[in-house]
Amino acid sequence: MSLVKKRLSIAPGATSVQVLAGTTYEYVDPGTRIVVAAAVDTVGSATADTTMDFNVNNAEFSKNASVSALVTGEPFGWNGNYAMNDMVTTGQVRNRPVITFTNGTAATRTVDVAVFIGG
Repeated sequence: MSLVKKRLSIAPGATSVQVLAGTTYEYVDPGTRIVVAAAVDTVGSATADTTMDFNVNNAEFSKNASVSALVTGEPFGWNGNYAMNDMVTTGQVRNRPVITFTNGTAATRTVDVAVFIGG
């Protein structure tokens, strides 16, 4: 599997850049497996959280999905507790996966995200 891994700093109330924008994987072929893993530096609350949106060709796979806090000693990868989506593209033409994170808290948050592509 190919990997795009980033550490995003997101200001209070802001939404991140599109994670795959400007990479080789901004568009992928039909039948491509995409696994998204993410973790945030601090636990959210019932009223303020860090969330992820994930869609491909305008089909939503995650909308306001709560991102888990990074746990010391827990491996970060595609087959662990941080995996948020595991899907295969089905569009007959090039598919555009769009992944963004929104910080709904009052402090800047750091999000680690890894997108595994193919395989």
